[in-house]
Amino acid sequence: MSVIQICLQWLCAVCGRPRALLARAERLSESGAAWRAFPLFVRVARGGNAEAQRRVGECYLMGQGIPPSLPDALRWLTRAAEAGDVPAQTQLASLALRGVHPAPPGSLFVPDPNADPDYHSAERWSRRAADGGSADGKALLGLILAAGASGPCDPEAARACYREAADHGSARGRLALAMALLTDGEPAAAREAQALLRAVAAEHIPAAEYLAGALAESGAAGSPDYREAAKCYHAAAEQGHAAAQLRFGLALLAGRGVDQDVFAAETWLRRAASGGEALAAAAIGDLYARPDGALPPNYAEAASWYERAAELGHAGSALQLGRAYLLGRGLRRDTFLAAHWLRAAIRGGEEMAQVHMAQLSLDRQSSEDDQRETAAWLRRLAEAGNPAAWFNLGLCLAEGVGLPRNANAARDCFIRASPAVPAARLRLAQMEAAASTAAMG
Repeated sequence: MSVIQICLQWLCAVCGRPRALLARAERLSESGAAWRAFPLFVRVARGGNAEAQRRVGECYLMGQGIPPSLPDALRWLTRAAEAGDVPAQTQLASLALRGVHPAPPGSLFVPDPNADPDYHSAERWSRRAADGGSADGKALLGLILAAGASGPCDPEAARACYREAADHGSARGRLALAMALLTDGEPAAAREAQALLRAVAAEHIPAAEYLAGALAESGAAGSPDYREAAKCYHAAAEQGHAAAQLRFGLALLAGRGVDQDVFAAETWLRRAASGGEALAAAAIGDLYARPDGALPPNYAEAASWYERAAELGHAGSALQLGRAYLLGRGLRRDTFLAAHWLRAAIRGGEEMAQVHMAQLSLDRQSSEDDQRETAAWLRRLAEAGNPAAWFNLGLCLAEGVGLPRNANAARDCFIRASPAVPAARLRLAQMEAAASTAAMG
């Protein structure tokens, strides 16, 4: 823009012409002076300009020039959308899919950003946006059709929406179409998906770069390309994508597609764990728990990472944490906490956790509920033909652990176990000796 054009635009803005005010506000916003741009956007918006109303909503949404306010953002975006502003309609559809939508009229409550998706509002706004020519609106409509939120699930109609949006340059459309193609399980579809993902990744969209890495690693579109996978993961990881940080950290750890670097791997895994990736926290725990690993063993550090992973639902870490409390390795020995984490591991399907819980129960260091569950578990294993389980079930019956004491039933269990378990034969001998002594007495 020439100096003369800027001066003319400034004069128009001073005189209060809406289009000139809006252009001046945009220039101020782009130059980093959002706090100066915001009042100009408001001034034009109050005059009924839909584009300015959207910009005011976006300022409130992103905290540009004004403290963020979700209710105010939605109020202004709705005004703009109702006035026919297509980008505002697309924005509202996207927000509604994420569970962010205006509170009911007269409500005293602010919108809940963690609410369930509002598919009704999302469909209404995405249809209006798509009718207005928004490729992103078309892509969002496809997501709603695929979810079957307002009727039967229609994957074919959804895919048609994705393809139309992709053909019109929508990154959302390309990403959604790529994901739909990957469900086909066909090499040709995977190759098309790969091309779409590469196009979106070129726009530095981390989700696309991550998926491109996963596709390259899997070899679904051809042979696995670990170097390409690591490159894609690294690009997405740099942009804060937690799952990509995890995959890049694991690649560095194994030297897969990139030079092995345990120290760099640990750094990326820490970032991924901070982003909520349980497997990353578990991997760091493993790094510090190995006595012969690349990092000096630090059992206390390992336990802290296992705890973080276990709290995020990682069953294997819950097992390791339970064992750490059981053995006092890196932590003070605490059978109560050991039982707590072993319980979590058992719920997650870790069979070895049940073995440790059985030992706690037989030592009467677990709750009565745990003892009853241990006895039931041992019975299932025993009836499946496990001799050690027959022996331990016999101990439960002999000692009254999780079951009423029953010497005869215990003896039957020891007999079943005795061919394979020497301790069962010893226990039988002790029982016979005790019975002989009692008879002689």
